[in-house]
Amino acid sequence: MKSDHMDTENSNLAAEATWELWYQDLFDRECPRKVEVSGTGLVQGLAELWARHLFETVQADGQKGFSRFNLWWQQKQKSIEIRGAWQGMVRLRGWVFGSQRTTTRGYLGDGDQALLMEIALAHSYLVLAGQSSEAILTAAQNLTKREVFQEQLLNLIQTT
Repeated sequence: MKSDHMDTENSNLAAEATWELWYQDLFDRECPRKVEVSGTGLVQGLAELWARHLFETVQADGQKGFSRFNLWWQQKQKSIEIRGAWQGMVRLRGWVFGSQRTTTRGYLGDGDQALLMEIALAHSYLVLAGQSSEAILTAAQNLTKREVFQEQLLNLIQTT
Protein backbone atom coordinates (compact mmCIF):
# COMPACT_ATOMS: atom_id res chain seq x y z
CA MET A 1 0.00 0.00 0.00
CA LYS A 2 1.38 3.40 -1.00
CA SER A 3 1.44 6.31 1.41
CA ASP A 4 -0.04 9.70 0.51
CA HIS A 5 3.08 11.41 1.83
CA MET A 6 6.78 10.72 2.02
CA ASP A 7 7.62 8.70 5.10
CA THR A 8 9.50 10.58 7.81
CA GLU A 9 12.89 9.12 6.88
CA ASN A 10 12.56 10.13 3.21
CA SER A 11 11.14 13.50 4.19
CA ASN A 12 14.16 14.22 6.39
CA LEU A 13 16.53 12.91 3.73
CA ALA A 14 15.01 15.22 1.11
CA ALA A 15 14.99 18.26 3.42
CA GLU A 16 18.62 17.75 4.46
CA ALA A 17 19.94 16.95 0.98
CA THR A 18 22.97 19.01 0.05
CA TRP A 19 23.46 19.41 -3.67
CA GLU A 20 25.43 21.04 -6.44
CA LEU A 21 24.02 21.96 -9.81
CA TRP A 22 26.57 21.25 -12.53
CA TYR A 23 26.66 22.89 -15.97
CA GLN A 24 28.34 21.54 -19.08
CA ASP A 25 28.76 23.44 -22.35
CA LEU A 26 28.13 20.97 -25.17
CA PHE A 27 29.15 23.43 -27.89
CA ASP A 28 32.63 24.15 -26.56
CA ARG A 29 33.90 20.74 -25.47
CA GLU A 30 37.09 22.36 -24.11
CA CYS A 31 35.07 24.33 -21.56
CA PRO A 32 35.25 22.49 -18.22
CA ARG A 33 32.12 21.50 -16.31
CA LYS A 34 31.36 23.85 -13.45
CA VAL A 35 29.11 24.19 -10.44
CA GLU A 36 26.53 26.92 -11.08
CA VAL A 37 24.78 26.88 -7.73
CA SER A 38 24.63 24.75 -4.60
CA GLY A 39 22.31 24.49 -1.65
CA THR A 40 20.21 22.39 0.67
CA GLY A 41 16.87 20.69 0.13
CA LEU A 42 16.16 18.26 -2.67
CA VAL A 43 13.05 20.07 -3.92
CA GLN A 44 14.92 23.39 -4.16
CA GLY A 45 17.78 21.73 -6.02
CA LEU A 46 15.40 20.06 -8.44
CA ALA A 47 13.61 23.37 -9.03
CA GLU A 48 16.98 24.92 -9.97
CA LEU A 49 17.71 21.95 -12.25
CA TRP A 50 14.34 22.12 -14.01
CA ALA A 51 14.50 25.90 -14.45
CA ARG A 52 17.92 25.79 -16.10
CA HIS A 53 17.13 22.71 -18.16
CA LEU A 54 13.86 24.14 -19.48
CA PHE A 55 15.39 27.54 -20.24
CA GLU A 56 18.80 26.58 -21.66
CA THR A 57 18.61 22.98 -22.86
CA VAL A 58 15.13 23.43 -24.35
CA GLN A 59 15.16 26.54 -26.51
CA ALA A 60 12.12 28.83 -26.96
CA ASP A 61 11.73 27.56 -30.54
CA GLY A 62 11.70 23.92 -29.40
CA GLN A 63 15.24 23.18 -30.53
CA LYS A 64 17.84 21.55 -28.32
CA GLY A 65 20.36 23.95 -26.79
CA PHE A 66 24.03 23.38 -26.05
CA SER A 67 23.77 23.28 -22.27
CA ARG A 68 23.50 20.23 -20.07
CA PHE A 69 22.78 20.22 -16.36
CA ASN A 70 22.76 17.65 -13.61
CA LEU A 71 22.14 17.79 -9.89
CA TRP A 72 24.71 16.07 -7.68
CA TRP A 73 23.12 14.88 -4.43
CA GLN A 74 26.10 14.71 -2.12
CA GLN A 75 24.80 12.42 0.66
CA LYS A 76 23.60 9.82 -1.84
CA GLN A 77 26.53 10.30 -4.22
CA LYS A 78 23.86 10.41 -6.93
CA SER A 79 23.60 12.37 -10.16
CA ILE A 80 20.10 13.44 -11.18
CA GLU A 81 19.32 14.48 -14.74
CA ILE A 82 16.12 15.29 -16.56
CA ARG A 83 15.23 12.48 -18.93
CA GLY A 84 12.14 11.71 -20.92
CA ALA A 85 10.01 12.78 -23.86
CA TRP A 86 11.40 15.79 -25.72
CA GLN A 87 7.90 17.00 -26.65
CA GLY A 88 7.05 16.98 -22.94
CA MET A 89 10.08 19.19 -22.30
CA VAL A 90 9.02 21.60 -25.06
CA ARG A 91 5.49 21.84 -23.64
CA LEU A 92 6.81 22.42 -20.11
CA ARG A 93 9.20 25.08 -21.38
CA GLY A 94 6.23 26.91 -22.86
CA TRP A 95 4.19 26.67 -19.66
CA VAL A 96 7.08 27.78 -17.44
CA PHE A 97 8.80 30.43 -19.62
CA GLY A 98 6.58 31.08 -22.63
CA SER A 99 8.62 32.43 -25.54
CA GLN A 100 11.09 34.21 -23.26
CA ARG A 101 14.69 34.08 -24.56
CA THR A 102 16.56 36.05 -21.90
CA THR A 103 16.37 36.25 -18.13
CA THR A 104 16.47 39.40 -16.04
CA ARG A 105 15.68 37.94 -12.60
CA GLY A 106 17.39 34.55 -12.96
CA TYR A 107 15.97 31.24 -14.03
CA LEU A 108 13.63 30.75 -11.09
CA GLY A 109 12.67 34.43 -10.95
CA ASP A 110 11.67 34.65 -14.59
CA GLY A 111 9.86 31.32 -14.75
CA ASP A 112 6.54 30.27 -13.28
CA GLN A 113 7.86 29.54 -9.78
CA ALA A 114 4.72 27.77 -8.58
CA LEU A 115 4.75 25.33 -11.49
CA LEU A 116 8.51 24.78 -11.18
CA MET A 117 8.08 23.90 -7.49
CA GLU A 118 5.22 21.49 -8.27
CA ILE A 119 7.37 19.76 -10.90
CA ALA A 120 10.34 19.63 -8.51
CA LEU A 121 8.21 18.20 -5.70
CA ALA A 122 6.85 15.45 -7.96
CA HIS A 123 10.38 14.74 -9.21
CA SER A 124 11.64 14.46 -5.62
CA TYR A 125 9.07 11.75 -4.89
CA LEU A 126 10.16 9.91 -8.03
CA VAL A 127 13.85 10.21 -7.10
CA LEU A 128 13.21 8.88 -3.58
CA ALA A 129 11.34 5.95 -5.14
CA GLY A 130 14.32 5.21 -7.42
CA GLN A 131 12.60 6.53 -10.55
CA SER A 132 13.47 9.16 -13.15
CA SER A 133 11.67 12.23 -14.49
CA GLU A 134 10.15 10.24 -17.36
CA ALA A 135 6.64 10.07 -15.86
CA ILE A 136 6.55 13.87 -15.56
CA LEU A 137 7.61 14.39 -19.16
CA THR A 138 5.26 11.73 -20.50
CA ALA A 139 2.38 13.47 -18.73
CA ALA A 140 3.43 16.85 -20.14
CA GLN A 141 3.66 15.37 -23.63
CA ASN A 142 0.25 13.71 -23.44
CA LEU A 143 -1.73 16.46 -21.71
CA THR A 144 -2.43 19.71 -23.51
CA LYS A 145 -3.99 21.57 -20.58
CA ARG A 146 -1.73 22.83 -17.86
CA GLU A 147 -4.36 22.33 -15.15
CA VAL A 148 -4.77 18.66 -16.08
CA PHE A 149 -0.99 18.27 -16.03
CA GLN A 150 -0.85 19.77 -12.54
CA GLU A 151 -3.50 17.27 -11.41
CA GLN A 152 -1.31 14.51 -12.85
CA LEU A 153 1.65 15.80 -10.81
CA LEU A 154 -0.46 15.42 -7.66
CA ASN A 155 -1.38 11.88 -8.73
CA LEU A 156 2.31 11.06 -9.19
CA ILE A 157 3.04 12.28 -5.67
CA GLN A 158 0.18 10.34 -4.17
CA THR A 159 1.00 7.07 -5.94
CA THR A 160 4.78 7.12 -5.66
